[in-house]
Order: sequence, then structure tokens, then C-alpha cells
Amino acid sequence: MKKISPKFGVMMTSVVLAVMLGGVWLAATYRENGSRAILLPDQVMTLFPDPKPLTAFTFTDHENRAFDLSRLKGKWSFLFFGYTHCPDICPMTLAILARAHEDIVKSTVGAEDVQFVFISVDPNRDTTSKLRQYVTYFDTSFLGVTGDNAQLGNLAGQLGAAYQVAITPGVENYPVYHTAAVFLVDPRARYHAVFAPPLDAESISKRFKVLRELEGPKAT
Repeated sequence: MKKISPKFGVMMTSVVLAVMLGGVWLAATYRENGSRAILLPDQVMTLFPDPKPLTAFTFTDHENRAFDLSRLKGKWSFLFFGYTHCPDICPMTLAILARAHEDIVKSTVGAEDVQFVFISVDPNRDTTSKLRQYVTYFDTSFLGVTGDNAQLGNLAGQLGAAYQVAITPGVENYPVYHTAAVFLVDPRARYHAVFAPPLDAESISKRFKVLRELEGPKAT
């Protein structure tokens, strides 16, 4: 088994500390006739009081269309970094996000302004056709995108999404180490919140419902 580099370990530690210390926590108390939002310690979602505007990047989606900063504007975007050869974390997370999407669709507001984007950090193996087949298996509305290493590093760095591709010459089934967090970008293309593992579909959809109600027109 390959060892994770010390640099990657430091990056992951930094991400964890940022999640623990850098934000305001959002929780919700649900009642039969509605809900009210309260700020409490919560280990599912970290809400940042001052969302961070993202800067330009360029990817290609699984339909061979450009996917750049403009594609994040006007929508709430759930971003997850991974790769199609992932044996466990990626399929499990995408299945959870598919269930969360179903819950959001059933909500009163619906999901027209919501998108789920799987960002492959393994462009060497994850072709457009492979991404299309992979993400649409979980949900036909999901997007699969990837780009060159510089562009992937650009966006990952803005979000604090640590990853390391352990390419070994002559070995096809090399591992990729990556964060299991899900990053939420608001309709103004700002890094607004992060969902930390272990992930749960109902918890994600409930917290997102409250966040969207709190933000309202401010997020657009």
C-alpha cells in the first residue's frame, strides 16, 4: 500500500482545522407546522459568515461543454472532488448526494436552481465518456467535469480541497487520495459552506433547506 505524503497529510489537517474553526454552524429545529433556524454547534455543515468569491477556472463537462465560473452563477452548486476508479468514497458519496437531490426536488422550492458537480482530479483516466457514464448512473442530472492539473489545482486550492494522485509508471490502477467533503457554492459563485463526512442525505437536504430560506434573494 502506498503511503500518503506528509504534504498531503498537512493539507488534510489544515482542511479539518479550517472546518472546525473557520465558520458559523447552522442547525435547525423542525416542528409539525414549519421550522425555525438556530445557530448551534453542528458537525454536518460549516456555514461561512463571509462567503468567499471564487476566481476564474476552466473545465470541460461530460457533454464536452466548457464548465467555468459562469456555470456556477445563478445556481446553488454542490461540488465533490473524486475519480471514477474510486472503490468506495466516491460511489458512496454520489449515492448520498443523489438521495439529497431527491429530497430537495420534493421540497416546496424545488431544485431548478441547484446542481451537483462531480469534479474528477484524475483527468489521465477520466475521459468525457467515462465521466458521463459514471455520474449519470447515480442521477441523470449530475454533471461530471474535469480539466488539466493546473485548473484542478486552481479550484481545489480556492476551496481547500486536498487531493494527491499517486501515478506509478506502468500501473493502471493507481490510487488517488482526496477529501471526502462536499463544497457548497452559492448563486453568486461564492464558497458558502462545506459538508463534512460522515455524510447523510437527510441532514444535507434539511440544512440546505434552512440555508436557502435564510439567504433568500441575497444569494442571487
